[in-house]
Amino acid sequence: MKKEWGVLSMARKNVFLGGFMAAGKTSVGKDLAVKTGRPFVDTDQIIEQRAGMSVARIFAASGESVFRLMEQQVVRELCELQGMIIALGGGILANPELKETIMGKGILVVLSVLPETALKRAAAEKGKRPLLDPLNVNALWKKRIPAYSNGHLIIETDQLTVEEEVERIMEGLSLQPLAENPEGVVLQGRTGGNSYPVFIGSGLLSSMGDLLPGSDRLPVVVADEITGPLYAEKVLSEKRLSLLPRGEEAKTLTQLQNIFTQLQEAGEDRSGCILALGGGTVGDVAGFAAASWMRGIRFIQCPTTLLAQVDSALGGKTGINLPGGKNMVGAFHQPMAVFSDVDCLVSLSGVEFRQGLAEVTKYGLGHDRDLFSWLNLHAGLILSRQKDVLVQMVEWCTRIKLEIVERDEKEQKGERARLNLGHTIGHALEAASGYRNWKHGDSVAVGMMVASLISVGRGNMSILEFEELHGLLKTFGLPVRSDIPWEEILPYIKRDKKFISRQPRLVIPQGIGNSLLVDDAGLEDLENAYREVMLYGEKTGLSCG
Repeated sequence: MKKEWGVLSMARKNVFLGGFMAAGKTSVGKDLAVKTGRPFVDTDQIIEQRAGMSVARIFAASGESVFRLMEQQVVRELCELQGMIIALGGGILANPELKETIMGKGILVVLSVLPETALKRAAAEKGKRPLLDPLNVNALWKKRIPAYSNGHLIIETDQLTVEEEVERIMEGLSLQPLAENPEGVVLQGRTGGNSYPVFIGSGLLSSMGDLLPGSDRLPVVVADEITGPLYAEKVLSEKRLSLLPRGEEAKTLTQLQNIFTQLQEAGEDRSGCILALGGGTVGDVAGFAAASWMRGIRFIQCPTTLLAQVDSALGGKTGINLPGGKNMVGAFHQPMAVFSDVDCLVSLSGVEFRQGLAEVTKYGLGHDRDLFSWLNLHAGLILSRQKDVLVQMVEWCTRIKLEIVERDEKEQKGERARLNLGHTIGHALEAASGYRNWKHGDSVAVGMMVASLISVGRGNMSILEFEELHGLLKTFGLPVRSDIPWEEILPYIKRDKKFISRQPRLVIPQGIGNSLLVDDAGLEDLENAYREVMLYGEKTGLSCG
């Protein structure tokens, strides 16, 4: 039965393809992804890449129970993304809890197949499906039939081609075919007499070879456990892929050592290249590896999050964290190119997308009043992730950062330091939460509130402008106060790299659209503003986190 969904809600929903083994979920998923322009991923593929072995070998070495635990973890992670085409392993829907999660997070399409058809299709892939045994396939099929009986859309596939199945799914779900990509732009990052291109647009990852011809020697691709399976096929061969944990756990000495080991095993010399494929943490650690290996090799930034596209992938800052603070070890190492593909932003979870919106807001607050006003005017289109609007927003922020970096590459003149607006409190919140409960953008949002309140107290910002900032953060779903006591973040504030002679160097806004680096705002000023912001958030009824 055909069901109706609004265009906007359907564009943001994941489409899960479930069904018995050899129902064609992967083949249909890949073709559907091409026709709709959505990212595609196969749960079995992710598990194989994380485990470093095939599903059949996982079953043989560790048993089905271990595989099912890995499967549950992968499904839960994918359910947090949006706008995806996801092919599910044949046994996933047999787990009632996972099935309920899937149906609540997206649209479940069940591809129905008879046992004899499944055996016939799987004949060419002998050994790939450990549970597809001709002797018990009928019993397993009958056991799983109840799990496949109530998807949002059910398609009998035995007599259909892949093309026909895709056509029925698109019609049944009212999926729109791939729209024409918005026009992209190319900017130039200039530092120290050198320059590198920054490509911004839609569909860029698939066009890298045409846009930036290079040597036949493929780079080592460094990605995280989700971006690797999602995008590695688009950029370069997966055979030279290094997978990192997601989030700040990637930025450790251990993970850096793992990359060095892979470079050594691959025989990478000074002519080698690293391609960073992921968010800011991937770019930071991969860039630091490139800066350190053989005293510096080339690297390419392919940022897949909004935060990375507008901030961390630009300007050459690289580094890793230590237990005592964020980015304590690092280097300046400029990329040879940056590819900001806004298609990657469509699949981000709401939590990850808003982290980037905090950095975008920072550019408006600290550098460009017109951008701040534009964000207010276009907030609805931004939140609905209209690609042409995303291209414009990423371009605007990129221009601001590149211009600042060109004037002050290594933060020696005070100009680049102004990009740290909100980061003194922000980094402290991240560290105090163990880089788990408080993400970067959320933390910077609170940091901007604190810095702005200090500015109000100094007469550099009006209370109306302060409330305007508060309103935009609220519109973007960002927090405006913290739930961590001052005493818990103070040790991390004192370790901040911007401290000089035991005094913080703070960036405070000068109204909206400009900012200033000051060294006469002491810890007492910071503490008072932090506590007042917490009270302000309580009065307005806004929760943190």
